[in-house]
Amino acid sequence: MQNMLRAMSDPKIDALSKVPLFSQLSKHELEFVATRTDEAEVPAGKVLTTQRRPGDTFYVLLGGEAKVVIDGDLRRTLQPGDFFGEISMLDRGLATATITTSKASRLLVMSHAQFRDAIKANDALLVHVLAAMGERLRADMAASHGHD
Repeated sequence: MQNMLRAMSDPKIDALSKVPLFSQLSKHELEFVATRTDEAEVPAGKVLTTQRRPGDTFYVLLGGEAKVVIDGDLRRTLQPGDFFGEISMLDRGLATATITTSKASRLLVMSHAQFRDAIKANDALLVHVLAAMGERLRADMAASHGHD
């Protein structure tokens, strides 16, 4: 039991549990996801995804801030707890936005294989990712129609 308690104080698991996407997962599921993520510290001004380029990484912003630009327009500012890169994870297609850190940031990073393992192990996680993706796509479509 003592060993398990020590494992639960893993800062990565604590960080994951605070991210809305992962907040419904059990401790065991969080531990599993944590084994499939890497943490990265990046400076302000780091381009994380480039629109219309292949995307092979899923990101969760743990700290800092990042700007989402689509077709040259600033669409939103990502805050800690936000995630991105999920569309390319699901369809292996090109990134739909350019995302650049606007402050020094701490990120959880998952490769395609890591992401696939995590969502295969947990249907609820996939449902959350798809729901958020749908909301975002609708908002982006509404915004782009406003420019016509």
